[in-house]
Amino acid sequence: MKKAFRNLIKYLNYLAAFSLLISYSAPFIDPSKILFPAFFGLIYPYILLVNLIFLIYWIIRFRKELLISLLAIIIGWTHLMNFLPMNFSGNNDIPSNNAPEWISIMSYNVRTFDKYKWSRSENSREGIFRIIKEESPAVICFQEFYTVNKKGRHEVDIIDRLKTHPYNAVYYARKSSPNTGIGIATFSKYPIVKTSRIPFDNTLNQAVYTDIWVGNDTVRIFNIHLQSIKFAHNNYSFIDTLSLKYSNQQIKEVKEIGMKLKDAFIQRSEQSIIIHRYIKNSPHPVIVAGDFNDTPVSFAYTRIKKGLHDAFREAGRGLGNTYAGDLPSFRIDFILYSKEIEATGFKRIKSRFSDHFPISARLVRSETAETNADKTGTIKK
Repeated sequence: MKKAFRNLIKYLNYLAAFSLLISYSAPFIDPSKILFPAFFGLIYPYILLVNLIFLIYWIIRFRKELLISLLAIIIGWTHLMNFLPMNFSGNNDIPSNNAPEWISIMSYNVRTFDKYKWSRSENSREGIFRIIKEESPAVICFQEFYTVNKKGRHEVDIIDRLKTHPYNAVYYARKSSPNTGIGIATFSKYPIVKTSRIPFDNTLNQAVYTDIWVGNDTVRIFNIHLQSIKFAHNNYSFIDTLSLKYSNQQIKEVKEIGMKLKDAFIQRSEQSIIIHRYIKNSPHPVIVAGDFNDTPVSFAYTRIKKGLHDAFREAGRGLGNTYAGDLPSFRIDFILYSKEIEATGFKRIKSRFSDHFPISARLVRSETAETNADKTGTIKK
């Protein structure tokens, strides 16, 4: 009986390890061509946790089967470091000054400034602006930026609230009236010299780039909001109360959620290819900030990150989850940057005024970039 149980555990361990290996393929396989690895990549943290449990179990029992999960985890060491970076030195605080030799940037999906009171906080809107005031980043990238025809909530009112950031680029994906709309916005303490929208087809999600004059350099800031999954209230309710009844209604709900995930994976794949092309053709050093709606173990993240560095990976600590909504937490908000730049600090601010935590990074010109600047007079523009 004991042997049969041990064999069952071993076979389940093989299944968990194999699932982990499949998740490693997700960043390299376009979901529009082969879909199923994307689902494994999405739940990578949970597959990893299951393998860690198996590993601990075999260690306690002093069994050689511990190699099953150990090897699977080691093979995906890069993914593990993206999930849980080991940065034991450095300063994660973001200094609140505006020195020209570095730039601090915040990315914040404000969920329409909590218009519908999802956060259940009466002061969520004021809380959002308080965080911005306390952190005082040089650049703020908003997703789900929302204005409405109501006193204190017009675009001009928000601009007035952010008068410490006198330069801005606001693009609306949908505008129902001159004073009511939802979109994406970049606010800056530094002069904006150029801005342009990156078109996505058949969606309210969008991306923009903004060229900002920082000291003697021009930096191109990409503010992006990749395709949302568009779960409805009933989808969240179903996930919260999920039980294995195998009823027709449950099967219908599972199919609906699966189709929404599939559509979002495919659209984010297409959007990430477009953004990567813009990044590759940028004449300036690049910073990418925004809500990817996808994890580091995904095709969209990997395509956009190609040739860039992840501020959390280089200067962050802990799990770094940025989603604070009804579903289990994931890291889906990112700050990336090109080789001419270096991250010296990263912060995730655990406030629940939105379903996303704001993130900030302190970025400086790297030594390589400074050396090149000494030779040419400036970073290549």
